Parts: sequence; structure tokens; C-alpha cells
Amino acid sequence: MPLSADLAEKSVQAAIAAIEIYNKPNFSYREEAFSLLMTNAWELLLKAKWLVDHSEIVESLYEMVKNEPTGPEHPKVNGSGNPISHGLVYLAARMMEDKNSGLEPASNENILALVEIRNNAAHLINKDLYIGRRVQEIGTASLRNYLTLATEWFGLNLSVYNFFLMPISFYHGFEAAEPASRAAYPEQIQRLLSYIDAREATEAEGEGNQHVALHLETRLVKGKDAAALEFRYTDDPKAPAIAVREQDVFKNYPMTYRDLSDTMKRRYSDFLENRDYHRLRKALEREQKFCILRLLNPSKPESTKQRFYNANIFQEFDKHYQRRKKGAQG
Repeated sequence: MPLSADLAEKSVQAAIAAIEIYNKPNFSYREEAFSLLMTNAWELLLKAKWLVDHSEIVESLYEMVKNEPTGPEHPKVNGSGNPISHGLVYLAARMMEDKNSGLEPASNENILALVEIRNNAAHLINKDLYIGRRVQEIGTASLRNYLTLATEWFGLNLSVYNFFLMPISFYHGFEAAEPASRAAYPEQIQRLLSYIDAREATEAEGEGNQHVALHLETRLVKGKDAAALEFRYTDDPKAPAIAVREQDVFKNYPMTYRDLSDTMKRRYSDFLENRDYHRLRKALEREQKFCILRLLNPSKPESTKQRFYNANIFQEFDKHYQRRKKGAQG
């Protein structure tokens, strides 16, 4: 197994641990522990992607230094003498320079916010429900971005895991409103919230499939709500069914045809938007786990229909196209 695949698998386990810790019923350190584990998951995932793009050359991950201005470069080492590898923020910044990486600006801003939450964990001692909600908004978007990229980059089937954070209102009452003034917060917390606000402000409305933060809203509705539909996100007929509203379906099928094809161009070196692609795509569209056909306006049955795609469709395309790789870089 190549090192990139091993790192990707460890990354998934770190993400699962982050979710498990966060979703504990009574755990006062949930936001801090989640940010620590989720940033670790992201760093492992980006390192795995970096290795794939650099022909599995592990030295490409090392921080290089010179003892003298004109001397040769060599890996920077830690206290035990082992090479120090590039961190999460550095790797995300480098991938942002590559338009084919798949990492969108919103994901980069989300990562920066998540790292800042991790770095300020010591100051979250007196957090309240509003601070918890703000952290969850960043965390929920981070998980969605992570799920999208882990599937796109490595074809990982993460549908077997419950990749969600329990809504804070589920166990703490309804969503906490922002205080009338932040002046009562310690100065460190005020600065952290301002930093998160600044990161979130960079996201343009409706831009891309990745997000800086996702605002959560919990509403209690009757189980027989007429707007609900039956939805089974699995091939197992014995799995329990859940009822979701029409608009909720699009969270699992976020890609339009254009989004899908643009991602294909980034993902595969031999991809062409030609007859062969359309024939393969249409065959996969017959399976609901990969594609759904929905009205653009659910309230108007006569409105135009459009197909939406689940990221797991790339597992099938991987069997027909060559994943894009880069040569070694100096």
C-alpha cells in the first residue's frame, strides 16, 4: 500500500474520532477536542493528496533549510532528529495555487478558522451556547468539505460512516442567539469570533460546493409532514429509512452536471467530455445512489427537471479514467 493511501485511511479514522467525541451526550470539552482531531484529519488528508501529486516522494513533504545562505538544503529536524513535515496551513496554501487541486477557497478559509479554534482551545474555558454554535457551524462545513474531497481524491466510500455532528439544539435546547454585545466575553474570545466572522465573510453566496461555515436550524415537524419524502441512502434494504424534506436531499447530491464535469477535468488526466463520457454517465444515472432527478421548483410540477449527483459516483469513474498525477517537483 502506498504511503498516501495509508495516510488517507488514518485521516478518516481521525475524522471519525472527532465526530464521536463531539457527539458524546455530556462532554464539556467537545469543541476543543473536535478541533484538535479534525485539523489532524485534514492535515493527514492533505499530506496524502500531496504525496499522490508528487509521485509518492516522501521528501517532498519535508521542510527544507540551509545552514548557510549558499549551502545545500537539508530537511529541518525535530528534537529526536526526525524530519519535520509541512503543516496543514502550508499544504492548503500550496494547493490553493493549483487550480486543479479541487480545494476551493471556501475550504481553505474553513481550515484557517478550524485551526484558529484549535489554537485558541485554552481560551474556550468559559464558552457558552453561542460560542458552541459558532464552532459547530465551522465544524459542520469542515466535515462536508472533507467528505467531498476525500471521496474525490481517493474514491473512499464514507457512506458507511455517520458523517454528521449532532445539532447543538438536539441536546441543548433551541439555537442560541448571539448576545446583544460581545463585550462580556474575554478579549481572547472576542478576537476569535471576529476572526471566524472575517473568514466567513470571504465566501460568496452560492459559490462552489465547499463552504466556510454552515448555519444550522432545527425545526420540529410532524412525522407525516406532507413535504417529506422517503429516502434511503444505502443499498441495504434492511437499513432503517428516514424522512427528509425535499431540499434536504440536495445536501447528499450537491453536484449539477456542470459541477460533475468540471470536477472530472480536475480529477482525471485523460478525461474528455465526449460521447464515451456521456454514455458512461447516463448508465450510472440509472442508480439512485449516484444520481437523482428533481424539479428545480418542487412547488411547481411543471417546472424544469435537473439531475444532481452524489460524490460517490467518482468511485465508478475511477475504473475508467486515469487519476491526475504530477511529476516530482524540486
